[in-house]
Amino acid sequence: MIGTTLDKYSVLQKVGEGGMATVYRGRHATLDRDVAIKVLHPHLSSSSRMRKRFEREAQAIEHLRHENILEIFDYSGLEASDCYIVTEFVEGETLSSLLSRRGRLPSEIVALLGIAVCSALSYAHDRGILHRDIKTDNIMVRVDGTVKLMDFGIARFLDETRVTMTGALVGSPAFMSPEQAREAKLDQRSDLFSLGTVLFDLVTGTLPFTGSNPSLILKNVIEGNRPAVSELAPSMSATLADVIERLMATAVEDRYNQASEVADHLRGVLREARIEVHDPQWALVRWLHDPDEYEQRLGAQLSTVLVADGRSLLESGDHLAALRLLNRVLSMDEDNAEVLALVQNLHVEPRGAQQAEGHRRWLGVGAGTFLLVGVAGLALFAMRRGGDPEPVRGPPTVVPAAVPTPQPPLPSPVVPPPAPVEPAPTEPRVVAPAPPEVRPPVRPRPGLVSQVVRPRPVPVPEPVGTAEEVAPVGTVRLNTHQYVADVYWEGKRLGSSRDDLVVPVGTQELTLKHQLLEDQSVQVTVSSGELRVVEVSLRPRPSRVAFGSGWDGACTVVANGVSVGTLEALHHTLSVETPDRPLTVALGCPDGRSHEQGWAAVPPPLVRFPDPP
Repeated sequence: MIGTTLDKYSVLQKVGEGGMATVYRGRHATLDRDVAIKVLHPHLSSSSRMRKRFEREAQAIEHLRHENILEIFDYSGLEASDCYIVTEFVEGETLSSLLSRRGRLPSEIVALLGIAVCSALSYAHDRGILHRDIKTDNIMVRVDGTVKLMDFGIARFLDETRVTMTGALVGSPAFMSPEQAREAKLDQRSDLFSLGTVLFDLVTGTLPFTGSNPSLILKNVIEGNRPAVSELAPSMSATLADVIERLMATAVEDRYNQASEVADHLRGVLREARIEVHDPQWALVRWLHDPDEYEQRLGAQLSTVLVADGRSLLESGDHLAALRLLNRVLSMDEDNAEVLALVQNLHVEPRGAQQAEGHRRWLGVGAGTFLLVGVAGLALFAMRRGGDPEPVRGPPTVVPAAVPTPQPPLPSPVVPPPAPVEPAPTEPRVVAPAPPEVRPPVRPRPGLVSQVVRPRPVPVPEPVGTAEEVAPVGTVRLNTHQYVADVYWEGKRLGSSRDDLVVPVGTQELTLKHQLLEDQSVQVTVSSGELRVVEVSLRPRPSRVAFGSGWDGACTVVANGVSVGTLEALHHTLSVETPDRPLTVALGCPDGRSHEQGWAAVPPPLVRFPDPP
């Protein structure tokens, strides 16, 4: 098609390909401006249903004029031989491409991106249009830093009663809202849930809802089975974590009502860092041109302003808010002497159950007598009223006060028996001891100032024998980055790679297992009471897509928008090098038959492409 002319548009070059269409760079013959021409695949344009969907995309956004929404210029119409849409040409990359290239993004960059998307959604929602397919692939960042929300192909008017795509579930499973997964009635809060999933993905580098197939992913979405965002990104802004958690509330009524509300709270993330939305030195374009320099300046600014604000909050008595800021500083720089000095004699007085509940997920604040906060090498522990604190050694953890210390003695807080009741304030206080020994640092991932993993308690098998006969133990932390695998020792499951694992001292062999990954064995040598951090690279297990003999060998296979050849050339089998990532396969045959199938992941050793009808 390159070198041809579609109506008044010259086709210059191919710039991308998706499951539905190929995108070309073109030029308007009379206006002499570059455009993007989205041409429906030939094997799909023969389908009246696909043409209708394409037309719906054009109709949904033809009257939308907003800086952050991809503008449509023209549409071929249903009767044209080549079905296409002409839009503005965006020179830049999608958020999924940006995330793949840079790794997880700083909280402030995520906030800037989120504010721009909120502006687009607010504009569309005010005009009665839902997007219904918000994901990182459908958001682009232009080279000048302008964010563009694209592909309203499955959008519909809020009052439309027709079922799209003949009743089939429409959208991307990993980014769907629970009500969309249930095929229930939708409103703008469904788009906001999907936006929360995008922000979660950007700040952690991983999707919140995973599974070996779309059905399992949708089940996890509906049930809300996901980790807290702060568990995967301890160095993120606590304010951003609050925004994402509220956006992704399973119950619709617990979310924000309007995109404008979300934007206001995202601006709070920037205010916390002393960044103005329109400040040129902190603009997105500055980060795009030199992200390393930008993040170095950002890290220095955060260390200054967060410590200063933390000190002010401590002086004013708002200790919980202070800890949220200081926690982030220590997650970026666990040896920060100024922060360690600030919390040396910190007294925390909880200000009621309601506030404690509001901070529970981020700080691990319990409703009982004690408050233990994991702060990257610093443990706050409970003390009895009027008594002296016991020193805490070993890795910090969040433990309810009522949990007894397991036997044999492990590196964990020691809680003294309660003292006789004596006149005292009605609420307990929590005192920070001197900082423990510095832990081995966790290697930072690309795109982060630093990475610190918040430890989680792991069940330890009951020891056999007397205390003198029980071997001493150490703790192992496995940094498997975006993957979470089960960890086994001598055939017994110790926990997951997200946990701190307790093993006997000496050299031990641990095995990591995941159904989409190759088994990986790691030898670790630990000493008594030691925390050993080990970097582990996990490899996806190879897989295949098998096509039945009912499909003609001349059929063309398109995988994730890229043509990979005919079935005959592929021997009716498509090798999958990254089975842990989403895959869409479209099949087009000379006799007019076609089919498209998508998987959130391709479980090994193979999956079967549906047989022809």
